[in-house]
Formats: sequence, C-alpha cells, structure tokens
Amino acid sequence: MLLNHWTHQLKQIDFEPVTGKAKTILLKKSKNTDTICLGFSHSEKKVFGSKINFAIYKENEKIIFHAGSRSWDTGSQGIEFKHSTPFPFLSKFQIIENGKCTFSIIYSHLGRALLSILDVTYDQLDKDADFFLGCMATDILDPEWRSMVQERWGAIAT
Repeated sequence: MLLNHWTHQLKQIDFEPVTGKAKTILLKKSKNTDTICLGFSHSEKKVFGSKINFAIYKENEKIIFHAGSRSWDTGSQGIEFKHSTPFPFLSKFQIIENGKCTFSIIYSHLGRALLSILDVTYDQLDKDADFFLGCMATDILDPEWRSMVQERWGAIAT
C-alpha cells in the first residue's frame, strides 16, 4: 500500500503490512494536497538493533497501527500507546494491551534532540514532525483526532 512519508512531501512509502517491509519512493514533485490521504509511514532504528517500519492507516472503518509485521486495531478495548524519554537522547514507545506490554522499542534521537536545543523556534509542531511515535502515542486515542481520520482519510479495503 502507498502511504505518505511522515515528514517528507517528496517521498511516499510502499508499505507491505504482511512483512512490515517498506520501500521509499522519491517523487519528482510534491504530492497533490487534494489527494485523499491513505495514512502515514515512518521508521525508527532500535538502539543496538534493526530498523522497524511503522504505519497508520484506515482499513474499512478501523484505524490500524503497524509496527513491522504486527498490527493493532487502535479502537480495541484496553489498548494504550505510551511514549517517554527515559534517558537524554533516547525514547521509549510501548503498546499496552489489557495492562500487558505487547510491543516496545527504545530508539535514539541524538540529532533531533540537538536540533531542538539549537532552534529557538522549535515548538510542538516541530516535535510532532520529529517524533512520529510520540505523536501517535498522544493522538491515536484522542476522539477528535480519530474523528478527523474517519472523516478525511481514505480507507484501504480488505
């Protein structure tokens, strides 16, 4: 499926939900903003590990979140998404189901952290762009955000 890159208008991501693999497609010109959004993709590299591709999209009427080849219906009862910064320049993202952690990643963001310190205009919009997983943890269960997704995003039919 073709999804928007989280931060780059000149990139699209061909995300394969079964395998969790993603391929970046460079566009010659920015995507038409009138095109229906099907979702977004981003990746993070685990500390001392491999890169994980993430995706968020609407499947029929469900909002689905992917971490690699694993997926979650974000409307399920008992699901939580948590993002924290336990150490400087490191972040932790978790998916909790019924009180049990079913997915976790710790990733480094030294460059992003330094940029946020140096840029006096750095604000929440910049932070949301820099931290896909942080933004998802904040917004994915928010009723207003979910309503916007339901109204404006196109659905991938299964």
